Amino acid sequence: MELWIRNFWKIFLKRIKIDFIMKDMDELLQESYDGFERVINIVNSLRSFSRIDQLKSFVPYDLNDAIKTTLTIARNEIKYSADVECNYGAIPGTMCNSSEINQVILNLLINASQAIKDSGLQGRGKISIKTYQKENNICCEIRDTGPGIPDEVIGNIFDPFFTTKPVGEGTGLGLNISYDIIVKKHNGVLIASNYKNGGAVFTFKLPIITEN
Repeated sequence: MELWIRNFWKIFLKRIKIDFIMKDMDELLQESYDGFERVINIVNSLRSFSRIDQLKSFVPYDLNDAIKTTLTIARNEIKYSADVECNYGAIPGTMCNSSEINQVILNLLINASQAIKDSGLQGRGKISIKTYQKENNICCEIRDTGPGIPDEVIGNIFDPFFTTKPVGEGTGLGLNISYDIIVKKHNGVLIASNYKNGGAVFTFKLPIITEN
């Protein structure tokens, strides 16, 4: 009787391919774990990105960490159109409104991604991010391999409601809000230019302010 049961159990296990199921289960569990890790990273990035508790205050700010956080937020917007290359310099921290500067970084990244997508160029584009210190400022350059900014409109790029997109696409406020945040609220600099080898470059500078 016991032998019959053992034989029956072996046949049963063979028919349901238990080894395959267990292997597949391990893969499913690992994928689920990886998915949970991504969700946790995104939630943590969202919390760090928004900093709702500091909306109206200047706080210590690490530009390099902020860019990494914002790239996590913008991942789905960028991943289908461009590869991202980061060159983080050894820069000091400063004091600023973290949520507002994060919003500027997000605006510039999304603009770069959309410029690449709308260019009609074959293959994936590239977004290059560089941070560095220049005199008493920390600086960030975000460059894309899109078509660049037409010379006849580059002087109006930060005007409210100005956009090069078709009617009904975009509000023309993203760059204007970014300019207001960097220049008027943080006494910094935000400039747009065309890279010598093609594509647009947006550079912003923030004064280095030490905590009292």
